[in-house]
Amino acid sequence: MDEKQLQALANELSKNLKTPEDLSQFDRLLKKLSVEAALNAEMTHHLGYEKNQSRLGANTRNGYPTKTVITGDGPLELRTPRDRDGTFEPQLVKKKSDPYYRDG
Repeated sequence: MDEKQLQALANELSKNLKTPEDLSQFDRLLKKLSVEAALNAEMTHHLGYEKNQSRLGANTRNGYPTKTVITGDGPLELRTPRDRDGTFEPQLVKKKSDPYYRDG
């Protein structure tokens, strides 16, 4: 997506933003969706196949536990993917090692 396409998208999305609270809510949702998409991309890379495609090995996706991320805007609850074998170690939101994250 180039800058012109992003600008058109921003113009369309901003039509529904009327108050500072609307903007804050939109910002939090955009962060949540962006991080969850990146985590899902990490899982796809880890497993070696896209979601809902035939799998190459025995390991599979196994749900989405929640994790609370402490941000500058307050806590943000994320759905983090996990794999059946328990070998997936996300890099963007690491498991239990970072003081800014809390398992939910």
